[in-house]
Amino acid sequence: MGRSIPTLREYLKSEFDSWIKMGKVLPNGKKRALKELLNTAISMSDAGSLVSNPVPSETMFMLMLIHLKAKLNDLEERIERDI
Repeated sequence: MGRSIPTLREYLKSEFDSWIKMGKVLPNGKKRALKELLNTAISMSDAGSLVSNPVPSETMFMLMLIHLKAKLNDLEERIERDI
């Protein structure tokens, strides 16, 4: 993106700062989960930038959902192997 329009990564980092304020009042386990989800969205932002979505927060939430679904799939596969 250009100089006047922030990249998705830059947008997500600024969102991260605002969500972290909320995280300060969460219990430790929930605070850690929030940070993991936000870091995941930032780390996957290259893929998210390929989506032309005028609402970057929707892209952020979709990246988080993809991450959670992948973890769920891994856990389901482990359970299937162990049964």
